[in-house]
Amino acid sequence: MRIVYIIVFFSALILWSCDKAVVLDLDQMPPKVVIEGLVSNQPGYQFVKVSRTVDFYESGATPRVSDAIVFVSDDLGNEYSFVHNPNNHADSTGYYLPTVPFVGEPERSYHLSVTVEGELYEAEDKMYRITEIDSLQYQVNEEEQEDPKEEGKFYELLLYAKEPQETTDYYLFKFFRNDSLKIYSPTDIYFADDKVLGEEINGVPSPVFYAPDDSARVEMYSLSRVGYVFYSDLFNLLNNDGGMFSPPPANSRTNLTNGALGFFQVSAITISGIRIKEN
Repeated sequence: MRIVYIIVFFSALILWSCDKAVVLDLDQMPPKVVIEGLVSNQPGYQFVKVSRTVDFYESGATPRVSDAIVFVSDDLGNEYSFVHNPNNHADSTGYYLPTVPFVGEPERSYHLSVTVEGELYEAEDKMYRITEIDSLQYQVNEEEQEDPKEEGKFYELLLYAKEPQETTDYYLFKFFRNDSLKIYSPTDIYFADDKVLGEEINGVPSPVFYAPDDSARVEMYSLSRVGYVFYSDLFNLLNNDGGMFSPPPANSRTNLTNGALGFFQVSAITISGIRIKEN
């Protein structure tokens, strides 16, 4: 999932009349630091990405920051340093990985510290427990079969899990096809709270469709309340149609300090997979 940030400052909007041109002056704003990070209970998932925003009219990839100082610590006093792109992958500029691999623990809080050109950015989030996925099943979606988004792909997953009723829970879902994260649009974010899911996650259908012999995988992430608000804001931003009844664009609320954009996410993850066989 690619996270999109919009920074727009309207300094002058001159409306002459309905038959004359609209003059829109977009002031240039200093680039902001964007930080995206994850600490989970799964090995190999820990990372921090540091980049900067671009001007409104610029196109292309966002500038990556390769000289930040990055640390993560927990509420027990353990500290983990992160290093920039240790494997020197061409597509991993701006990504920082822990120098010593570690996994997070449920019910622990984690603190992120990122220093960029002498400026300190911090964030904190807590890892909440995640309910285990009991099973995955699949079935033909008849409407998708009649008019598929992708030829031959009309099987949907059905997700089954117990939903703890004694706590208020928030979830993020990611769906993979043949080991690749699958979304149909950059605006697709799959998240929910337990009020939507009810007492049981009982045959909840996937938004992604599969063909026979496809390998299907679901990753289910626990979210803090702050994390849920971030994804809700981001979803509303990405799906804002710009109409007269739509709210003005605004960046997602974040747990990062010092004006940084993005989010530091701490999640427990449960993973389940299945191979689709033709009925």
